[in-house]
This record gives sequence, structure tokens and C-alpha cells, in this order.
Amino acid sequence: GSEMCIETEVRAEIEFADEQSDIPISVAMGYAWTDAEEKNLPELIHCADEKMYKDKKRIKENTSSA
Repeated sequence: GSEMCIETEVRAEIEFADEQSDIPISVAMGYAWTDAEEKNLPELIHCADEKMYKDKKRIKENTSSA
């Protein structure tokens, strides 16, 4: 969906900024989406947080192995 396109664009911009910088630049992202008429905001925030922390762990593992 369009969410993945936005995520891809943000990651590309961060990677470009990182390459131009003298200091490491990274970002961990997580998002949640629902089409449900009744939105459960705490549940959506929790889901997005979980994804962000998984992404943060992935970044840390990739950075430490590089």
C-alpha cells in the first residue's frame, strides 16, 4: 500500500543523509493501519510501537555486524 511507499521514501532520504554526514544517521519506524470503523487507538499505538522496536533491533543488529 501507500504506507510502504512512504516508508521506502523516508528510508531512502535517511540513507542519503547518512551518506552525506560525518555522524551516523538512522531512524526506526513503526506504523499501524486499520480500515475498521471503530478505531482502537491504544491498540494501534501499541502495534506501531512493537513494529518500531523490531525495526530498531534490526538496525542495531545490522549496524553491529557491519
